[in-house]
Amino acid sequence: MVLEIVHKTVFVLMFLMFLYGNYIIFLKLITLKKRPNSTPKELFNFAESFKKGLWFLDFGATTAPLLGLMGTILALIIAFQELSKKGLSGASEISQAIGLALVATAVGIALSLWFYLWFKFFQDRVNHIKGEAKMKILEAYINE
Repeated sequence: MVLEIVHKTVFVLMFLMFLYGNYIIFLKLITLKKRPNSTPKELFNFAESFKKGLWFLDFGATTAPLLGLMGTILALIIAFQELSKKGLSGASEISQAIGLALVATAVGIALSLWFYLWFKFFQDRVNHIKGEAKMKILEAYINE
């Protein structure tokens, strides 16, 4: 009973992680459209403030596979406990239980890839904005 509650909690955590991570992605995409195109100081300030929510995408990319693995392990334990209570009836029940348990790992890996790709995209945008600010500083210095 406790294992089933913990197993369901793992899926709830992954779902909440998915919701919050996509909320951050949505906000960052909107923020990118409002990016200033003026002084280097404003560009640097924008880049620094833009980085503030990205830690969660990095965290999600790192922890989602671990949560998925935990969900798989718990599901396998539950499945084998249920099979031991019923008695071994056939390979189809075992393979069905294992297949269902592996869903958690697949979800965790998919979440990880999703967050990692967005994290790298936003990191690239930050580096691009900082590079643009540096170029403006160099141009102003050369033109003086």
